[in-house]
Amino acid sequence: MVIDMHCDALLKLWEDRSKTFDDGDLHISYSKWVESPVKVQCFAIFVPPEIDEDHFNAALEMVDLFHEKVVKPYDNIKWVQSKEDIESLKPHEKGAMLTLEGCHVIGEDLHKLRTLLSLGIKAVGLTWNNTNAVSGTCVEEPEKGLTDFGKEVVQVLNEYNVFTDCSHLSPAGIDDVLKYANDPMFSHSNAKSIYAHDRNVSDEHLKQFFHQKAPVGLTFVPYFTAEGDEVTIDDLVNHLDYLYELGGRDSIAFGSDFDGISKTIKHLEHIGHYDNLIQKILERYSTEDVHKFTYDNFVRHLD
Repeated sequence: MVIDMHCDALLKLWEDRSKTFDDGDLHISYSKWVESPVKVQCFAIFVPPEIDEDHFNAALEMVDLFHEKVVKPYDNIKWVQSKEDIESLKPHEKGAMLTLEGCHVIGEDLHKLRTLLSLGIKAVGLTWNNTNAVSGTCVEEPEKGLTDFGKEVVQVLNEYNVFTDCSHLSPAGIDDVLKYANDPMFSHSNAKSIYAHDRNVSDEHLKQFFHQKAPVGLTFVPYFTAEGDEVTIDDLVNHLDYLYELGGRDSIAFGSDFDGISKTIKHLEHIGHYDNLIQKILERYSTEDVHKFTYDNFVRHLD
């Protein structure tokens, strides 16, 4: 069984309301998903910060689309919010979980945050690439850590037993999260020592996450993975090997970022190709290790 900690299918459904969840253009569609080894898919609410619409209302619209287009039309797709929900899934059933990417949608209003959490969001990315009231980002004000409001946000996430997601966050913000968050994670980031991209994670921060056995979701974004026009599964596995050697056996996980990317890794073009990655990893690691990477390193943190 595989858990994928991040995708942007809701954004595509929101941008084009004529699409169904079985649209062939989606990297993660119903038909592709049911034929894949992915048992649980996390669906991120991501509101492009440049839109003129009210960001919070757009987030609520995506919650509605999650239920109306992803869950309700399919008897075998179940909304999951807990470890028990996931473990209760029948062999033919898939679990769909809600997450949030970017606290710009709440402005400086904790009531909006609590509203979203009450709707079942289980992981909250503090930033996207735009600095907001919570923190700076890895590409914009990387030296700016959590604001006082940002520390309040993390406290609320702790109260709700929700992951604090550091993907996109500034290095200074990551330092602060490690001080204040009960359940830090990277939903979709790779190793900076393998490929020096701003969105990737330093050895220093990786080691601190590994010490807490916090999830680090390797992502399938080719331009976070390797140089060149044709990035391969082997390039992605290089990141996994590096994390493992650095001490990440109990942290390695996956967050594809499918439907949030225009280019894909060769032979990993959509969710239906996950088997290509899993088979490659099984050639190098034990079934126990692979179970940790694909499932347990995420699930054991859930209530």
